Parts: sequence; structure tokens; C-alpha cells
Amino acid sequence: MNVREYAFNCLCRVFIEKSYSNIDLDNILRTANLNDKDKALLTHIVYGTLQHYALLQWEIHCHIDKKKHLKPKMEILLMFSLYQMRYLNKVPFYAIINEAVEIAKTLDGTWGGNFCNALLRTLSREKIEPQMTDFNDDYSYYQVIYNTPIWIMKMWEKYYGKAIMLQLLKENMKEAPFTVRLDLNRCSKEKFLQETDFIPANFLENAYYYIGKGSIQQTTAFKKAYIAIQDESSQYVATLLDPQPNEKILDMCAAPGSKMLHIASLMKDTGKILALDIHEHRVQLMDHILTKYNYHNVTTKCYDATLLASHFKPNYFDRILLDAPCSGLGVIRRKPDILFGFTPEKLDEIASLQEKLLENAYPLLKPKGILVYSTCTMTKKENELQVVKFLSKHKDMKRVFEKQIFPFEHQSDGFYIAKFVKDSDDNDKYL
Repeated sequence: MNVREYAFNCLCRVFIEKSYSNIDLDNILRTANLNDKDKALLTHIVYGTLQHYALLQWEIHCHIDKKKHLKPKMEILLMFSLYQMRYLNKVPFYAIINEAVEIAKTLDGTWGGNFCNALLRTLSREKIEPQMTDFNDDYSYYQVIYNTPIWIMKMWEKYYGKAIMLQLLKENMKEAPFTVRLDLNRCSKEKFLQETDFIPANFLENAYYYIGKGSIQQTTAFKKAYIAIQDESSQYVATLLDPQPNEKILDMCAAPGSKMLHIASLMKDTGKILALDIHEHRVQLMDHILTKYNYHNVTTKCYDATLLASHFKPNYFDRILLDAPCSGLGVIRRKPDILFGFTPEKLDEIASLQEKLLENAYPLLKPKGILVYSTCTMTKKENELQVVKFLSKHKDMKRVFEKQIFPFEHQSDGFYIAKFVKDSDDNDKYL
């Protein structure tokens, strides 16, 4: 298969089979016989089509009889072809159309090829830009332009106001930065700064942006494990947990392991870290990471963290990190398919799970111990309101830090982080 066939098949799995774009694409990049240029093009086409899905679909249907129902794969083929015509300036239209026609023939024979050819040629000549007046209200227009369900827009507007809601919509259409964390146990800052492919990030001391043109896997820093790929907001979580040497740390929902690795680094390979995940294959992924970075103070285990309180003796851990499963609305730039099929009911289910996890964390924390609760999302039901509910149940837990990070603030992922101290009479020193 060529790169566009890989992209088309990946998109079909995401749209139809509901596979995760990042996992599916990573599998292709690891196994397919593609050079770096083709891998970059593949990534660009897949994520670009997902990111502009609503606008692409809208423009296609402007040229189709409203009574006509497109088969799912034909619609995906048209969208991914139109994306290339609208956003990839270096590819001639005839090449995009010819390749799409050949795929269309495999889907629906000669008729499919002719239909695809005629529609794409029309789209190549006529570009229709949506106007606010084409829609019944502002939200319907924004839904097409910014690829976001109306109920999420209204939720953000209620929580944060219209100005921030619009900033979030615009930010989610941008490309996320490629951020890494420098491990000072493995490489000094002076030595690392000799690498020309990295520049300092926005607000954390050991965070850097990768600006190289090739694959980061080919850099010396990556090969020698001087760096770990991790967004700046994600790095902030372990920094706030502030683990100390020789402590006992629990990372309740640790996979894929970036924060676990950061904690191990901050503890300088001392103490004991228990890193859990409910899925065995994700535990194996953490084991692979620990082997690469050669940290020995972490024990990984496949376990359901909602059952922890019945398994461990109370007051056991010095610090606990609960980086909770969440809706992921802070990482839409990296995973635009997060929005597909997401409903208010699913949000309620996630919030219920988070509450169970917090309740299991509480009895395991020592007096004077530290609990950090974090999510990569922007909903008060999962964040501020979840914390208020937790504090109302446990009067001895004191909130000493709370922050909602929006993607437009530091060009990092959207994150919420709250820090608590258990039964402490002197909270000021933690602020």
C-alpha cells in the first residue's frame, strides 16, 4: 500500500470501527515500510482530516442531493481527498483525484469511480466557505468551523464565558507542540543544550520543544534516553507532587507511564513507587519504558484502582498521584477523534469513576501525606466540582493548590491539577 491507502484505511477504522487514532496510527508508523517523509504525510492527512471533519463533510454535502445517502467509506474517501486539496498545497489536484478514483472503484465499482471523479473535480473548481448566515444560530456555525459538538461549546461557555470558549475552539484547531522532558539524572543541561533540535518550552525548567525536521527517534538525546516525550502540563503534575527520596509513592492510574517515569527521576531511583493500571498490555508498556530508562524503584501491577482501599492497609503511602481517567477535552489537538460520539451521559460515567478512585485514594494516604489529583480535561464536573465533593466528605483533607490550565495559556495541553494535604496544621509551606 502507498501512504494514502494507509491513511484511508486508518481513517475508516477510526470512523467506522471506533479505533483510537493515536494507537492505530502509531501501529502503522511502527510496522509499515514508509520513509520519514511519508510517515509525516500520513500523520498530517489522518489528523488533519479528523480535525476538519465537520467542515469537510459540510462542503461535500453542499454538492450532493440532501436525499442521497453516502456509504460511510465513500464519505471518508471524499473527506480525506478534499482535505488534501484544501490543506496540502504541494500536491496537485489531479494526483489526489486519480488516486481517490482508484480507491472508489474498489468500494463501488465503475459507478463509484465515476461518482468520486465527478464530485472531486467539482470540489477542485468550486470552494464553498461557510457563512454565519448559512446556519440557524452561532453554535451551528461554530460546530462546522471548529469541529466541536454544540453541547460542549455551551458547557464551556457556561463554565468559563464566551471569550474563553471561543479561544478554546480556535486553539483546538492548531497543531500541538512536540514537547520533551530532560532527565537531569541522565544528561546535564549544559550537554543537552548542545543539541540544536530543541529549544526551551514556556514555563517549566526542564521542558523543551523538539523543532527538528526528522524523526525524534533518530536524535542522540532520544536514543540515549536523555529525554522523555511529555507535554509541559503533564510534567507540571509530578513537579507539584514533589516526591522525596525514599518515600512510598502510589501512582493509581499510571499508564502509559510518563508521569511515573518523571516521579522515578525526581526520586533519583530511591524509595518505592507502585504504578497501577487496569489493562495488562498497558502495564507491559510501562515495563518497557522502565527498562529503557533503567529505573528500578518502580513496581508495576495490573490492578483495578477502584478496589485499592480493600487491598492495602490504611495510611500506607507518603504521596499519591491520581491522574484520573477523563474526557480528554484538553488534548483535542492531539486526539481530535475524542469528540466522536462523546455525550453528556459518558461524561457522567467518567465523573462517577473519578469519585470512586478518589475515595480509594483517601484511606491509603498517611497523615501529613500529599495527594495530587489531575486530569487532561476542561469540565468542572470532572475537576472543580469533583474536588468540592471530595472535600465535603473528608474534612481532614486540605486543598493547597488548584489550577485549570487552558491550552492557549502556555501552548501546552489543557490540564487540571489539585493538590491536597491530609490532616495538616501547617499548610502554608505547601503553597
